[in-house]
Parts: sequence; structure tokens; C-alpha cells
Amino acid sequence: PELGLDNVEARRVEPDDPGLETGSVDRVLVVNTWHHIPARRSYAAALARSLAAGGRVVVVDLTLEAEMGPPVSMRLTPEAVVEELRAGGLEARVVEEGLPEQYVVVGELPGSSAPVDTGGSVELESCRIPGLEDEARCATYEVYEDREAGSGRKIPLHVVVLPARGENPEPDPIVYFAGGPGGSTVEQAPGLATFYGRDLERRDFLLVDYRGTGQSRPLFCPYQEDRQLGVSEALETFIPVDLLDSCREALEDDADLALYTTPNIVDDVAEVARALGYERVNLSGGSYGSRAVLVFLRRHPEMVRTAVIEGVVPTDARMPVTFAADAQTALDGWFRECAEDPACADAFPDPAGDLEKVLAELAAGPKWLEVVDPKTRETVELRLSRNAFVQALRYMLYSSLGALKIPAFLHAAAAGDWQPMAQTTYAVAGILMASLPDGLYLSVVCPEDVARLGPNAAAVQTGFLGDFRLTRQVDACRHWVPSELPDGYFEPVLSEAPVLILSGERDPVTPARWGYEAQEFLPNSVHLVVPDGGHGWYGLEGAECVDELASVLVETGSVEELDPATCAASIVRPPFLLEIPKDEEIEMDRGQLERFAGTYTAETGGYLGSLEVTDEGLIATFAEDNLRLVPIGPLRFKVEGDPPGDWFDFVEEDGGIVAFDLVRGGSAQLRLVRQE
Repeated sequence: PELGLDNVEARRVEPDDPGLETGSVDRVLVVNTWHHIPARRSYAAALARSLAAGGRVVVVDLTLEAEMGPPVSMRLTPEAVVEELRAGGLEARVVEEGLPEQYVVVGELPGSSAPVDTGGSVELESCRIPGLEDEARCATYEVYEDREAGSGRKIPLHVVVLPARGENPEPDPIVYFAGGPGGSTVEQAPGLATFYGRDLERRDFLLVDYRGTGQSRPLFCPYQEDRQLGVSEALETFIPVDLLDSCREALEDDADLALYTTPNIVDDVAEVARALGYERVNLSGGSYGSRAVLVFLRRHPEMVRTAVIEGVVPTDARMPVTFAADAQTALDGWFRECAEDPACADAFPDPAGDLEKVLAELAAGPKWLEVVDPKTRETVELRLSRNAFVQALRYMLYSSLGALKIPAFLHAAAAGDWQPMAQTTYAVAGILMASLPDGLYLSVVCPEDVARLGPNAAAVQTGFLGDFRLTRQVDACRHWVPSELPDGYFEPVLSEAPVLILSGERDPVTPARWGYEAQEFLPNSVHLVVPDGGHGWYGLEGAECVDELASVLVETGSVEELDPATCAASIVRPPFLLEIPKDEEIEMDRGQLERFAGTYTAETGGYLGSLEVTDEGLIATFAEDNLRLVPIGPLRFKVEGDPPGDWFDFVEEDGGIVAFDLVRGGSAQLRLVRQE
């Protein structure tokens, strides 16, 4: 009373009983005392019973490194406090408060969705993501580049939250990690919102461009930003080793390249999630993103509610030593499937022989061909060398729909028609040149993969790819900086969290065996191998059941209701491309084109695109791409410069255009509906 605090009452209580009535308090603050309580789990249960709706328990205690306080043997780690509060029935998490010698753990009653107060470190503002129908919320969150030091230069991370579409959302978001390494997670927003709309109804999506990618200080080399490499050079070199010294020197002006490794990447994202008040998360990631998820499981187990890993890259993988053999295995599988398919076998009786002939011809010298750049719509000359060709062929295997074109494209090239493969090769080059910052890519793969290759790795390279990728990446890493990884980093990740493992039967880069290897140490997991799946399964008929399995896992928090066998049995591949379409342009005047113009969105929400008529013709805008659609039929268009077999098929009702289907390899994959 003498201090004027009329709402404070001093009580003497026993160490095993807080002496609080049920539902009587809003806040319980325990400072430098928790480690003294003898029966902490039952004490936590008593505190949980005392909380009113929205109440919290806040435990502040001394770190193991603190200079003051009791002997280290008496102290507790924050993770131990989290587990004790959870044992008492609370949802608990560590909160970053920057105290010099103490940590903070907050516990809440289950079902409370109120965010934890983190000092206002993240302020989300309404924003728009190119190509996304949904409104998003964006922020910039700074993390220390050197997380261990906790001082010095900071990295501004680009953070996007896609708010749950429905009412009363669940408190645990889905946190997605892009592949690469080096892909922008935020740029995946339109696709995630389209194909995971069921999850977005109940949960936020947290998307963070991890350090060195997207808009989080991306580590693009100067030769990438200045486009010093032409298309042919990009394909033939993969990474221009002769330019890496100047790249490294330029990037080191603003970055310590040794600190852009997976442990730091996942720790950044965990910090962002905590700062936003998310105490539990559902992880998702494919390809390199699966490795990030696994490392997150190891480093932040208390935060993980569920995880989905697709195209698994274990921590002990040593890419690219397996690239050549796995690509050949995938190609051989498709060749066998063609031989067992009467229509494909009749049209292409010897695809392996066609490939042998094509490679022999390219070994004698490159082909020079004219192709159209889909983005600039200019005709350019392409030097199709053997290295460029095998890279394009390998990337065709990533997609089941791309693989279904391979027998036809090889047969055409063997007969002297190189144009389909040339246009495909040019499209691959565009992806290689624009998508991944080489600085980040090398900062991850050099210490985590290439550094562990044996001296005879090149000798075991077989198949159509040979030792091309291996030797290029080994040479590149000789010019990069070394990094230190935590002890035990390469050991398999052990976790009790519910995990759905997804692999493609014919994945040329992350084979299904890696999924099985990861499963051995994930006892609460199920593994689905998608029939005819590549490094993804977009376009396979019935493959929507894969997304449904992921949704059930997130909804239930358990693998008990997952039935991967039934899902696998329902998936059917589309037919092989048997004849390369001519796709000849037909005449349409401006008035005829105008009927197709408008704004289109995916049926499930997510993707947003617009079509407008300009002096160039019908221009489609998706995200930041502007593509000219060429009419090849009354209701069929193709993107100028795209490989054959891919179209826009428009849907007409009552004389008006109401939608279009994206067709890949002759099969409709996604419908976008015209908005009024």
C-alpha cells in the first residue's frame, strides 16, 4: 500500500503449491526461482489451473553461462523449462528478449491464439505479392549475420504472412522452406495459396526469404546481376569458375559468406516465428527445403507440431556425387515405361538408341539454332553443345510432364529436327540464370556437400550426364570460403514429431532411397513414393491426394489417419507425347483477341493473372512475367517461345470466355477462372 500498488498482495506459499485459486490470475511471473522448485511439473500444472482465459505464465531464469546465480549444476536450460511447462498442460515457448544473463519462457493455456508480446519487433503491414490474389502482410525483420556472436552486421529478412482465410484460425502456422538452395520462399506464395488452399483456410502461412535469397540481401554474383553470361555460356559452364574470385570479393564487402549455412538459416526463421508470437509451427519443404526442415527439427524440436518433407535431402547426402547415376536411373525408368506402353513403343522403338545418336552428333560439334526468348519475344541464336543438351535433358526429368516428352524430342533430334530440344534447352537456361543466387548456393553446398566428397568421386560418374556437374561444382568450391558446421551435423536427424515423407519414383536428383533413409530415424512418420513422380508430381492424374495427405497431417497433428498406399494406387500418369505439334499461328485481329482479355484467378484461389491486348497482341502477365500468347486455334494459344506441347485452352460458355486451362504435355493441369 505504501507504494500505491493496491492490486498487489504479498503471500507466503509452500514451494510445492502456489496457493492460487482456479482461474483467478492473468499473469504469473517467476524470476530466478524456477530452478529452486522441487516438483516443477506438478507446480506447472497448478499454475495452469490458476490461469484465467488468456492468462500466461512467464518464467525468467538464469542461463548456464550467467556470471551471477547458483552453481551451474542447479540451473536449467530454457528447453527444459519449456518441457516442464508443457508437462503441466501449457503451450510453452522461448521468447527472445535480449537479456544479458537470463532467458524468458512463456506458457499459455492451449487454444489461446493471442501472440506473445515480443516488444513490438515485428510490425506487419498490408501488402500485395505479384501473382497472388490474396492480400498478404509483410515486414522486414533484422537478424544478426553472426548469430553466435549476437552482435555486428544485421541481415534484413523479408517476411510475409498469408493470413488464414477462414474465421477462428488455428494458432500454429505452416512455415515453408524453398528449395535450391537459394530459391525465394516468398515468390512461392501464389503456388502455395493455390495448391494448399485447404490449409490456408485454417492456418496462416509464414514465408521468409531466408538469408542470402529473395529480398533478404540476396547473394547474386555480379555476373548474374549484369547478365554477363549468355544463354549458351550459362548452360555449358553451370557456374563460371573463372568469375568466382571476383564474385566472392564483391560479396564479401557486405557479407561473411561462411555464415550462410543451413543451421543459421533455420535459426533465423525460428527467431522470426517466435517474434511473431507463433509458439508451435507446421514445417514444409521440398528438395533443399527438406534439409532445412530436418535441421529445424533437430535444432528447435520444441517448436515443431508437424512436418512434411518432399524430395528428401538428408544432412549426410553428398550432392552432386550421385547426380549422374540418379539421372540415368530415372531416364532408364522412363525408357522402360515407354517400352511397356504399346503406343509409345510403336512411335519410339529405341529411345536409348536415339539418345546415343544425338550425343554422338553433339560430341562432333555443337548445333546452332534460332529460338524465341519467351520474355523478350526476340529471336536469339542458341549454341546447343553436348553439355547444354545433357543439362536440359536432366532438368526435363525433374517433371513427370517433361519426362513424358523426352522420347518424342529425342526421336525428333535423331531425325534432324533439333528445334523442340533447343527451345526446351533455352527455357532451362532462363531458369538457371535468373532463379538462384550463386553466392548462397555455394555457401551451402560447398561445406555441406562438396567438402565431403572423396578423391575418386569423378571416377564413378556414369550415364548421359557424366562428370560434368560434379567437376564444375568441385572446381567452384575451390574458390569459395570454408565454413564451420556444428558437431554432429552430418548425423541422421532423429525426431519424434509426426512427419510425412514424400518421394518421387523417378526423381533424378533426390531419389526415394533418401526418403527411406530419413524414415529410419523418424519413428512417427509415413513415407509415400509417388508412382511416376519426378522431383515433384505436378500433372499426374489423381496426385491431389498427396496434398490431401499433407492437409490431414496438419489438421490432426498425427500420422495415424494417413493412408499412403491408397493414395499411391489412385495416381495415374498422363500419356506420353507421341507427336510433336506444329503449333502454327493463325490470324486474329484485335477485336477477336479482346474477348480473351481480363483478370483470371485459380479456382481454388491463389494464382492471379491478367490478359490484355496491346499492339504486340494478347499479353499474359503472371507475377513479373509478361508473355505473348500466340493463337494456334480458335480457343487455343501458346506462349511464344515455349517448348511444344504446352498451351492455354480457353473455355467458352454462351458465347463468352469464362476460363482457361493450363495444358502441359497435352494434359490440362490447372484452371483459372475469369473474373467479372
